[in-house]
Amino acid sequence: MNKEVFKSVFQNNRVRMSHPRLFIYQELAASNNPLSPQELYRNLIKQKKKIGLTSIYRSLDLFESLGVVFKIVNGSNVKYKICEMDDHHHHIVCKKCGEVVELHFCHISDWSEKVKESTGYEVTDHHLNFYGFCKNCKSLQT
Repeated sequence: MNKEVFKSVFQNNRVRMSHPRLFIYQELAASNNPLSPQELYRNLIKQKKKIGLTSIYRSLDLFESLGVVFKIVNGSNVKYKICEMDDHHHHIVCKKCGEVVELHFCHISDWSEKVKESTGYEVTDHHLNFYGFCKNCKSLQT
Protein backbone atom coordinates (compact mmCIF):
# COMPACT_ATOMS: atom_id res chain seq x y z
CA MET A 1 0.00 0.00 0.00
CA ASN A 2 1.61 3.23 -1.06
CA LYS A 3 1.69 6.35 1.09
CA GLU A 4 -1.08 8.16 -0.81
CA VAL A 5 -3.49 5.22 -0.50
CA PHE A 6 -2.59 4.98 3.20
CA LYS A 7 -3.39 8.67 3.71
CA SER A 8 -6.65 8.38 1.76
CA VAL A 9 -7.80 5.52 4.03
CA PHE A 10 -7.41 7.90 6.96
CA GLN A 11 -9.18 10.75 5.17
CA ASN A 12 -12.07 8.51 4.05
CA ASN A 13 -12.55 7.30 7.62
CA ARG A 14 -12.16 10.79 9.09
CA VAL A 15 -9.17 9.76 11.20
CA ARG A 16 -6.33 12.18 11.91
CA MET A 17 -2.96 11.41 10.37
CA SER A 18 -0.41 12.15 13.10
CA HIS A 19 3.37 12.11 12.75
CA PRO A 20 3.74 8.98 14.94
CA ARG A 21 1.20 7.12 12.77
CA LEU A 22 3.09 8.13 9.66
CA PHE A 23 6.41 7.01 11.22
CA ILE A 24 4.90 3.60 12.03
CA TYR A 25 3.51 3.24 8.51
CA GLN A 26 6.86 4.17 6.95
CA GLU A 27 8.74 1.67 9.11
CA LEU A 28 6.32 -1.16 8.31
CA ALA A 29 6.31 -0.28 4.60
CA ALA A 30 10.12 -0.28 4.48
CA SER A 31 10.38 -3.73 6.07
CA ASN A 32 10.22 -6.93 4.05
CA ASN A 33 9.29 -8.84 7.18
CA PRO A 34 6.43 -8.48 9.66
CA LEU A 35 7.42 -6.48 12.75
CA SER A 36 6.38 -6.67 16.38
CA PRO A 37 5.43 -3.51 18.29
CA GLN A 38 8.72 -3.80 20.21
CA GLU A 39 10.73 -4.08 16.98
CA LEU A 40 8.95 -1.02 15.61
CA TYR A 41 9.68 0.87 18.82
CA ARG A 42 13.40 -0.02 18.76
CA ASN A 43 13.73 0.87 15.06
CA LEU A 44 11.99 4.22 15.47
CA ILE A 45 13.98 5.15 18.59
CA LYS A 46 17.22 4.37 16.70
CA GLN A 47 16.04 6.84 14.05
CA LYS A 48 15.52 9.44 16.81
CA LYS A 49 11.74 9.47 16.28
CA LYS A 50 9.87 10.63 19.35
CA ILE A 51 7.23 7.96 19.98
CA GLY A 52 6.03 5.81 22.86
CA LEU A 53 5.34 2.10 22.86
CA THR A 54 1.72 2.75 23.90
CA SER A 55 1.24 4.94 20.81
CA ILE A 56 2.59 2.14 18.65
CA TYR A 57 0.13 -0.40 20.11
CA ARG A 58 -2.81 2.00 19.70
CA SER A 59 -1.81 2.90 16.15
CA LEU A 60 -1.42 -0.74 15.15
CA ASP A 61 -4.89 -1.50 16.55
CA LEU A 62 -6.27 1.40 14.52
CA PHE A 63 -4.38 0.30 11.39
CA GLU A 64 -5.77 -3.22 11.75
CA SER A 65 -9.35 -1.93 12.14
CA LEU A 66 -8.90 0.14 8.96
CA GLY A 67 -7.51 -2.84 7.03
CA VAL A 68 -4.11 -1.24 6.58
CA VAL A 69 -2.12 -3.94 8.38
CA PHE A 70 -2.45 -7.66 8.91
CA LYS A 71 -1.92 -8.95 12.46
CA ILE A 72 0.00 -12.23 12.68
CA VAL A 73 -0.42 -14.15 15.93
CA ASN A 74 1.84 -17.11 16.58
CA GLY A 75 1.45 -18.20 20.21
CA SER A 76 2.51 -15.21 22.30
CA ASN A 77 4.28 -13.60 19.32
CA VAL A 78 2.37 -10.82 17.55
CA LYS A 79 3.68 -9.10 14.43
CA TYR A 80 2.22 -6.77 11.84
CA LYS A 81 2.64 -6.42 8.11
CA ILE A 82 1.39 -3.68 5.78
CA CYS A 83 -1.30 -4.91 3.41
CA GLU A 84 -0.25 -4.26 -0.16
CA MET A 85 -3.83 -4.51 -1.39
CA ASP A 86 -6.32 -1.84 -0.44
CA ASP A 87 -9.44 -3.89 -1.19
CA HIS A 88 -10.93 -6.90 0.58
CA HIS A 89 -8.56 -9.87 0.62
CA HIS A 90 -7.23 -12.73 2.74
CA HIS A 91 -3.81 -14.02 3.75
CA ILE A 92 -1.87 -17.24 4.08
CA VAL A 93 0.88 -17.37 6.72
CA CYS A 94 3.78 -19.81 6.96
CA LYS A 95 3.72 -21.34 10.44
CA LYS A 96 7.50 -21.78 10.40
CA CYS A 97 9.08 -18.64 8.93
CA GLY A 98 6.12 -16.24 9.16
CA GLU A 99 6.02 -15.35 5.46
CA VAL A 100 2.70 -13.73 4.53
CA VAL A 101 1.11 -13.91 1.09
CA GLU A 102 -1.94 -11.83 0.20
CA LEU A 103 -4.62 -13.74 -1.66
CA HIS A 104 -6.27 -11.83 -4.50
CA PHE A 105 -9.58 -13.64 -4.32
CA CYS A 106 -12.51 -14.16 -1.97
CA HIS A 107 -15.26 -16.59 -2.83
CA ILE A 108 -17.02 -16.77 0.51
CA SER A 109 -20.46 -15.55 -0.57
CA ASP A 110 -21.80 -19.13 -0.52
CA TRP A 111 -20.53 -19.59 3.04
CA SER A 112 -22.03 -16.27 4.10
CA GLU A 113 -25.41 -17.35 2.75
CA LYS A 114 -25.19 -20.68 4.61
CA VAL A 115 -24.29 -18.87 7.84
CA LYS A 116 -27.28 -16.57 7.34
CA GLU A 117 -29.63 -19.50 6.67
CA SER A 118 -28.46 -21.56 9.64
CA THR A 119 -28.19 -18.75 12.22
CA GLY A 120 -30.50 -16.00 11.05
CA TYR A 121 -27.61 -13.53 11.25
CA GLU A 122 -27.15 -10.86 8.61
CA VAL A 123 -23.48 -11.31 7.69
CA THR A 124 -21.78 -7.91 7.40
CA ASP A 125 -18.12 -8.84 7.40
CA HIS A 126 -15.67 -11.71 7.74
CA HIS A 127 -12.00 -12.41 8.39
CA LEU A 128 -10.45 -15.59 7.06
CA ASN A 129 -6.78 -16.50 7.22
CA PHE A 130 -4.99 -19.62 6.09
CA TYR A 131 -1.96 -21.15 7.78
CA GLY A 132 0.48 -23.73 6.50
CA PHE A 133 4.09 -24.16 5.38
CA CYS A 134 5.64 -22.27 2.46
CA LYS A 135 7.59 -24.15 -0.22
CA ASN A 136 10.96 -23.46 1.46
CA CYS A 137 9.86 -24.55 4.94
CA LYS A 138 7.95 -27.54 3.58
CA SER A 139 11.07 -28.82 1.79
CA LEU A 140 13.12 -28.42 5.00
CA GLN A 141 10.68 -30.70 6.85
CA THR A 142 11.05 -33.65 4.49
